Amino acid sequence: MTARLRGLPTLSIVLPCLNEVDRLPGTLAAYLAHFPPSRSEVELIVVDDGSSDGTTVIADQIAAADPRVLVVRTTRNHGKGYAVRTGIQAAQGELVVFTDADGSYGPEQLEKVVAALERAPVAIGARLDPQAAGGSPLLRRLASPVFNRAMRLLLGLPYADTQCGLKGFRRDAAEALFSRARVDGFAFDAEALLVASRLGIEVVEVPVVAEDRQGSKVRLGGDALRMLADVWKVRRAAAAGAYDETRENRVRDLAD
Repeated sequence: MTARLRGLPTLSIVLPCLNEVDRLPGTLAAYLAHFPPSRSEVELIVVDDGSSDGTTVIADQIAAADPRVLVVRTTRNHGKGYAVRTGIQAAQGELVVFTDADGSYGPEQLEKVVAALERAPVAIGARLDPQAAGGSPLLRRLASPVFNRAMRLLLGLPYADTQCGLKGFRRDAAEALFSRARVDGFAFDAEALLVASRLGIEVVEVPVVAEDRQGSKVRLGGDALRMLADVWKVRRAAAAGAYDETRENRVRDLAD
């Protein structure tokens, strides 16, 4: 029986948030206008990860006016990885996509990732043209490929863009990956991709374009160091076999 026949949404969109009172309303408005006004088609899960600026209030107001929006709160700020895991645990759709609450990736970009899930259990956005978001500060445009290269080298990942904030999963793949994930910070993307590799879950990259949004929560100095420290922890955990399991266990997990 499909999710639609059960009355559940076929697509869950997870929006991790931290102090997004100014940008979240526009992002939700764009997505709600793009998708049919039916609960059986889509749900948008706003995960407020300890905001202090009124994000919860505005999210609750939007949810009260549209049943497609669900608001989930954490007791304090844990990190983007934690917020994404929390949203995926709350998701009911057959397909689950997470994207940035600031609206960097519009509905058309998200649709590209959703379409790719017909080919593979995991589809990730890839910003292949670093000049596409020309409004981004030069330092950020230069730093992004450096971070990606470091993560690929440290974890042996073959992907062009591990840190794109737009990734989609079939439900069974999402459960298999994020039930094993442990990183709460920004390196959670790379960890999920490493776990996918360990479990033999196919991942496809989808070219997408990110629009620049002012007010980024990423701080190149401290966040970059914490991200690299987390990647090193993931590398050590992988070397110790923390993400390994037998093919029989993986098949059983995906079949449940």
